[in-house]
This record gives sequence, structure tokens and C-alpha cells, in this order.
Amino acid sequence: MRILVVDDEPLILQLCMKVLGRMGHEVDGAQEGETALQKVAGDPLDLLVVDYKMPGINGFEVMRRARALNKDLKIVLITGHGTREVVGEAIDGGVNGILVKPFTPDELKQTITAALS
Repeated sequence: MRILVVDDEPLILQLCMKVLGRMGHEVDGAQEGETALQKVAGDPLDLLVVDYKMPGINGFEVMRRARALNKDLKIVLITGHGTREVVGEAIDGGVNGILVKPFTPDELKQTITAALS
């Protein structure tokens, strides 16, 4: 599967890319929304893993625009703000999974596997 991970925190981005690569996925990364959207427009993806809070375009806007480019795109939202409002907006936006920071590599694997099934 082709996966794009978007997170402005380099350590989270590297962790996700490493874990997903070890799972056998083709993984790319971006640290901000504009770059992510360019990558979504350039190559077909199976899954977008995107952080909620980023400078510039936030995760919800990236999700909305990415879905406009690829209606079949699966999406997992990463958030450090697991509030009822954020989770509700994510569900309304059609996410396939939510990861609340901090998360373990096993939680990442389980969430990605469930989102892709």
C-alpha cells in the first residue's frame, strides 16, 4: 500500500515512516500541508496519515482537499487533542482511524491495519 504521513514533528514523522515501512508499505512523508497536497495530487495513495494541528493548513483542511482529489482515499488522523469536538469533527469528516498522541508503534500498526481493511 502507498501511504503518506504528514506531521510537523520530525520524530513522529520518522517513527511513523519507519514502522509503516517495516510493515511492507511504500511510505512517503511531509512536514506541512501544502507539500502533502502536492504529493496527493501527484501520485495515487491508499492512505493518508495526517496530524490535526500543524502550522499553515491544519489536518482537517488537508483531509478535505485530499479527499476532493481522491474520494477513495483512506485517512487516519493523528491528534494530541483527543477532545470530543476534534474526534467528532474527524468522524464527520470520514476518517478511518484516529491516533491520540502519544501512541506506541503497536497502536500505530493496529490503527493502520484496521483503516486499510
